[in-house]
Amino acid sequence: MSPERRRDQDSGRYGSEYSSNQYLEAVRRLEPTTTGEVAEELECHRNTARRNLEKLAERGELEQSKRSGAFLWQTI
Repeated sequence: MSPERRRDQDSGRYGSEYSSNQYLEAVRRLEPTTTGEVAEELECHRNTARRNLEKLAERGELEQSKRSGAFLWQTI
């Protein structure tokens, strides 16, 4: 399920082709779920998943909670 990765001409960084909707769908399939589970599902780095999940939470599309020391994500 890994997207084709392209290197940004200016920064030299690789970008993900996953859309916000793909992150939301992954959370819906797995919820409640951890950042690591979403990263594994989408075959991306955990930090990439975390940044995207946090953006969705800031937009009010996801909710983050802490349970037993782990952060869990779920749709609102």
